[in-house]
This record gives sequence, structure tokens and C-alpha cells, in this order.
Amino acid sequence: MQYVSLQGLDRMQKYWLITGSVGPRPVALVTTLGADGLCNAAPFSAFNYMGEDPPLFVIAIDRYGEESHRPGEAKDTLRNILERREFVVNMVDEPILEQAVHCATDYPAQVSEAEANGLALAPCTQVAVPRIAQAPIAWEARLFKVLDLSAQRSIVFGEILAMHFRDDLLDRERLRVDVERFAPVGRLGGPNYTRSTDRLRVRVPTFLQAAGKPRE
Repeated sequence: MQYVSLQGLDRMQKYWLITGSVGPRPVALVTTLGADGLCNAAPFSAFNYMGEDPPLFVIAIDRYGEESHRPGEAKDTLRNILERREFVVNMVDEPILEQAVHCATDYPAQVSEAEANGLALAPCTQVAVPRIAQAPIAWEARLFKVLDLSAQRSIVFGEILAMHFRDDLLDRERLRVDVERFAPVGRLGGPNYTRSTDRLRVRVPTFLQAAGKPRE
């Protein structure tokens, strides 16, 4: 094993080591509305669910870095969430992967990433922000809390208000997602992604079978 201490490393050195270690990571294609009503779309892989009661998830949002023509600026996603306090998380599968990734381009604020990359918009029910019509699953959400960890990064907690599912993905009677049909992509280090079509099924056993029942 090779040992690396994070002390003394710069921010990007830490970034490459951490993101190269944690994977695959789910990808949230987040849609928001600007003050002018323009729909912004941006992908984030520092994203995961945090609980179900209340139904919370978290997204980490950086400011634009030195690779951008907007270095140091707050990203449109964060600014829009803080102003409107609502947004939509659109899950990413292979058919929309390239379009979703291209939404990460540092477009000027007056450009709609969804429109620029051929992603259609559909109305939501409980929020004014539209969802991506091609997304297999979309969560309508409102802002729950923001933690400003540093001048560079904010952690956004969202509360899920409602969900949209592609018709074949939801077992309405059991209220279960058909995980055999849902095939999200995962983010690895750098511009690398993985498919989720190769599945393994491993159950967690209960220690005392008479006192507990494994989840199905």
C-alpha cells in the first residue's frame, strides 16, 4: 500500500485523490430557474440521499474554478436555489449521459444549458422549476439547508416533495422502483463513467432470524 497524507496538498490534488477513490458516484442533473425565468441545468456527482423522514438529499456545489472563463463566480445553480428555494434533481442514465455532462460547460448565465444540449423540459407539479423530460426519474425539491463550508464550496440539503418516474420504472401497487429497468450511470474519477447494467444481488442477513426479517 502507498501512503499519502493530505496535509500540505493543494485543493486540486486532494480533489483528484478523493474523487478517484469514491466511485461510482450517482449523477444529479439539477435544473433551476433564474430570476429571468431561464432554465439552468448542471450535473453534480457530489450527490447522494441522506434520509427518508424527512426525505433529504445533499449536493455539493463549488464555485467556478480556474478552468472556467468565470473563475471564482458562484455557479448559477447555487444562486438560483438560494433565490427561489426550489429545484429539481433529474437522474442520469446512458441515453442522456453525454448531454448531461455537456451541461457542465461554463456557459454564460443567460444561456440555458438544457436548450443548448437538446434536452426537453416538462412541467412539475409542486415547484415552478421544470424537469428534464428525457430523465428516467426526477425529484421535485425545495431547499432545506445550506452549509457554506468554505469560500469555494457549499453543501445544499434538499427536501424531496414529489417524484416523477418513467412509466416502466414504477411498480405503482408496491411503490417500488424496478431496479432491473433503471440503469443510471455512475461517475468515476475524471471524465470517466460506468454503466450499472451488470448486477449482483447480496442480501444482508439478520443475526436473530426470530427477531428480525431481512429487507426484500
